[in-house]
Amino acid sequence: MIKFNAAPAFDFDEWAMLYQRDPEAFEARRKAMLAIEIAKGGVHAEAGKQLVEKLEAQLAGKTDAERINLSMLAMVASAKSMAERLGALGDSLQQHAAAASNRPGRPDGSQCPTA
Repeated sequence: MIKFNAAPAFDFDEWAMLYQRDPEAFEARRKAMLAIEIAKGGVHAEAGKQLVEKLEAQLAGKTDAERINLSMLAMVASAKSMAERLGALGDSLQQHAAAASNRPGRPDGSQCPTA
């Protein structure tokens, strides 16, 4: 069974109040949370870390509206990339299943399932 690290509950209102009350404290907390989450990924998070750094550089000095727009565009690009990679993975799995179904039975005498 796969176990996931349960993230603490995200309190949007708390973050919004912090941003309104003390934008610098909000930014420090946001950066700390990002660093913690990226660190959890270990070596596998390097690409994500680089993307976050690139986005941070693009957002520097922008208005809130510009930051929202750029963040949304980055999210859409990420979702598109993920969909493409999942599609390629699905294609690969189908090819593997087709190849496996063309093989004779398994060493234990059982037959390979068909896709």
